[in-house]
Amino acid sequence: MVDKTRPLAGYKVIDFSAVYAGPICTRMLQDYGAEVIKVEPPGMGDLTRGVAGMSPVFAHFNAGKKSVAIDLKQARGRELARELIRGADIVVENFRPGIMQRFGLDYHSLSAQQPALVYCSISGFGQSGPWVNRAAFAPIVHAASGFDTVFARAQGDKADIARSGDSRLSADATPRPPNWEIMVADILTGAYAFGAIQTALLGRINSGRGEHIDVSMMDAMMTLIPAQLQAAQNTTKVPIGCFYPIHTRDGYIMVTGITDKNLQSLSEVLKRPDLLQDPRFVFGPRTDNHHWLALEIEKWSANLTTAECEEMLNGAGIPCATYPELEDLFSHPQVVERGSFRTVNNDVLGEFLIQNMPVKFSQTENQTASWVANLGEHSAEVLHGELGLPLQEIERLRAQNIIC
Repeated sequence: MVDKTRPLAGYKVIDFSAVYAGPICTRMLQDYGAEVIKVEPPGMGDLTRGVAGMSPVFAHFNAGKKSVAIDLKQARGRELARELIRGADIVVENFRPGIMQRFGLDYHSLSAQQPALVYCSISGFGQSGPWVNRAAFAPIVHAASGFDTVFARAQGDKADIARSGDSRLSADATPRPPNWEIMVADILTGAYAFGAIQTALLGRINSGRGEHIDVSMMDAMMTLIPAQLQAAQNTTKVPIGCFYPIHTRDGYIMVTGITDKNLQSLSEVLKRPDLLQDPRFVFGPRTDNHHWLALEIEKWSANLTTAECEEMLNGAGIPCATYPELEDLFSHPQVVERGSFRTVNNDVLGEFLIQNMPVKFSQTENQTASWVANLGEHSAEVLHGELGLPLQEIERLRAQNIIC
């Protein structure tokens, strides 16, 4: 039977983060049971709220968090923030390095009175170094980390050159870096921050001491290209596979014939026993020759629909996948079976779906919340209930625009 007490129940988080990287980290903490109080600036709040004060993207990153709107530029606002932190286990912030120090809300300023505090700082390039003061959003870090360089080179693939027969195309030409609307660096960094916070909490059990965690988006992105980083410093060739979408009669399918067993099964489906003796595709050279293998597969797939290819390849145990439209994912049988999405209700947005975390526990619950807070919705509740401020004082703070 599932225990409704979640793994992080009893922990309190003060969340000063905004946009994606910090908020996805703190949403994970909330999903696993921590109480998260999100501190936002009065007026607009988190940038992802948008002009209407609420958006589906904001809801995805902040479901289940309490919202307290405090102006940290005012001295009384900073005092309120410090009082909130005194009752907390964890602080998460993703301001540019130095901002929290100016507010007197940095780890050094707080840890003397709260040695058990776990404090996580998320930034583009870390809390030290010559780039410490550079502004960074995910696309900036994608470029600076080398990830875009690797990604772009993979798009200028030899298979396309072979198909085109165009002598003007060169495999050595510098490819145009990719466009971005997927914020890989934010989500990845948020996940690393979440894991680091758990590690610090475990360490605190043993030592009684907290920790300042410095999470760099650039460092996080470099963890995605380990083989390429090794290749860049080795004179001995490092095997790096590159995989290509296979063209079908009506679309594309991804096929990864990596192992000898995969190749054996593939040769049977294609009725091409010669592939097993082809020196390009034996174990070792196969890694460098996936583009040629893709061309051989396309001699078969070009006459079949994507669905037919998937059925035959999957039936033979060959790793493959089609490319669904995003709206089809909500009814995908695997997604439905795992309960990958949760319905959220909001008075501004109505009813819609957000994704649960991709982890299931056997004994405890970790489904995300079904609600999302409006800006400052919990200001009075938190300041009165947790700090003991009289309601008259709260109204005075509102009148002074210190809170909303």
